[in-house]
Amino acid sequence: MGIKITDHGIFNDLKKSAVLNKNTHAEIGIMMPDIATIGMYLEYGWVQAVTPKQNNFLRARLGRWGANFKTLSLPPRPFMRATFAEKNKEWKKLFESQFKKTHDVKTALEAMCIRAVFDIRATIRNNGTASNPFPKRSPLTMAMLEAMGEIEKAKRQQKGQAAVSNTTTDKALMRSGNLEKSITHKIHS
Repeated sequence: MGIKITDHGIFNDLKKSAVLNKNTHAEIGIMMPDIATIGMYLEYGWVQAVTPKQNNFLRARLGRWGANFKTLSLPPRPFMRATFAEKNKEWKKLFESQFKKTHDVKTALEAMCIRAVFDIRATIRNNGTASNPFPKRSPLTMAMLEAMGEIEKAKRQQKGQAAVSNTTTDKALMRSGNLEKSITHKIHS
């Protein structure tokens, strides 16, 4: 007794698609170099020694916060890595289901990339993922925003409305919205 497989040409289509798209791949992330540099610091965090000149500037600008600063640090807020860790299995399933439907690598990659971009942007908006919430902005950061006039400026723009400005919230990664908007994708053949 044997098994008969009728493929209706699907296997040949898949083989052709695999050969034609063997070098096809996707990039997901920040494609603008200046924002990518900032994104790297936000993703991995940083520590910086404070020079005497920087210390004098900070003390002059921050008034009550004007202690002697030895270091400044930014805790990691892994918007890319945390989203990947939490969502990559869903992205893989989406790619597989789209590929099964269309038999086209580029179409499946496009669907997966759109979802990944949406998920990474949601991580930024939501101040982290369910399993990896980001630390809030520090009191020092809020004081720096206030000293630079950012909070007053935001309040004037709100004109008494209940909306919360990105500078008046302690949510990280949301000052201008440029980071979130810069998350995109490219498909290379």
